[in-house]
Amino acid sequence: MNVKLVVRPIVGCLTHSHFWEGPCRAGYAKDMTPEAEDAAATAAFKAAQELLKQATPEIDMLPAIDGRYDEKFVVSREVYAQIEDRMDEVDFFLCMNWRIPKLERYRKPVVILQNGNEGIDFAAYCRSIGLEAYVCMDIRDLNEIAHVLWVRKVVANTRALVLTHGSMPTFGIQSVIRDPELIRSRYGMEIVKMPFRDIFKYMDEVTDEEARPIAEKIIGGSLDTKVRKDWFINDIKYYLAAKRMMEVYDCNAFSTACHELCTSEIPQQRKFTPCMCHSLMKDEGYPSGCEEDLNALLAMTIMQAAAMRPAFMGNPNMESDEMLRIHHAVPALCMNGYGKKPLQYKLWAFTGQGFGGKLQVDFTENEEQYVTLGRFNPMADTLSLGRGEVLKSEYDAVYCSPYYYIKMDDARGFMHQLAGFGHHQVLIFGDYTRMLRQIGKVMGFAIESQGV
Repeated sequence: MNVKLVVRPIVGCLTHSHFWEGPCRAGYAKDMTPEAEDAAATAAFKAAQELLKQATPEIDMLPAIDGRYDEKFVVSREVYAQIEDRMDEVDFFLCMNWRIPKLERYRKPVVILQNGNEGIDFAAYCRSIGLEAYVCMDIRDLNEIAHVLWVRKVVANTRALVLTHGSMPTFGIQSVIRDPELIRSRYGMEIVKMPFRDIFKYMDEVTDEEARPIAEKIIGGSLDTKVRKDWFINDIKYYLAAKRMMEVYDCNAFSTACHELCTSEIPQQRKFTPCMCHSLMKDEGYPSGCEEDLNALLAMTIMQAAAMRPAFMGNPNMESDEMLRIHHAVPALCMNGYGKKPLQYKLWAFTGQGFGGKLQVDFTENEEQYVTLGRFNPMADTLSLGRGEVLKSEYDAVYCSPYYYIKMDDARGFMHQLAGFGHHQVLIFGDYTRMLRQIGKVMGFAIESQGV
């Protein structure tokens, strides 16, 4: 999520070689001399540079280019030489004021910041010849469109380490995306599959001295601790091992087999569960999903970037026609946004024996009214979308917990919708349904929703 959009701003302006009036040009002679129009073009260029200071920090803005041209509608070779500088790095051209003739030759996406006929006409032309183009009325539009394009770049720069038993589909997720190539070819996100047992050599390399300070900090922040403290360090060792293995394979997202890991009895022997690893990873900005669930991991990657906050994922159940329940043991603490105050938590044990730390977090501390739910279908081309309000949180002493009760307009219909997607739901705080629809248009996936 440290990736930036590299943007080349070009300020177009039509000037003229001398004064005349006609059907497309009228005014006062004093304002229509070459000197007056050059002065106006210079002022427009300076104003554009000032406006760009309000652009989102997700953009690495290259120096703006003064792209003025005269009534021949031909941009000089000198200007194009500037445009071509660092061309391979540029994510999109930002055209301001007037269009840039023949810019389409470079086959780069074009964003036009111009409130009027010039911008929408240029965008429509670009799209008609198969060129990606967007129009912005103001800086707010630019920042919204840039964020959507930034999310797409984040996903394309994601490489997920998925620890697997090798069976496909897995026992726990029959609805899983079975071909990772669907994800790579459509969105650029890579899936690196390795045997789930490979992580334990990394875990053996993690010392108590490395893991203990992290464990003690988490225990120290807990309002109520019910996990064996001497075993909790093993959860932290697994988390650190996962990060080391991700570094070895140049990955920045994570998932692991769960049912198959459990039946190997290795967690029983080593006294850990992977739940805490997922929670900690997400608070650091890394998508981290349970059970090799690529549908949820893909949705989580998109949704965490869209909202700039970590996600929860869990199993849905219909409590009533207007109430959905979701439970799992993987909440994060920065659910209200990275850089905001973490949520309070209790640290309980997943198992009756007292091993396997899990965070118990109250989602009614949501600063916003709504939460957004998402999951991809097995073909990775459609996102299920839902919206609701968390009414209460409940906790279970063992197994997957917390439980979150979510008010929805049609929980029954939502559960029927999931028959085309599978069960795990990714949840983020806030209503991001509109933004996810925009992202879907740009990234090329469909949206299915119940009235949102």
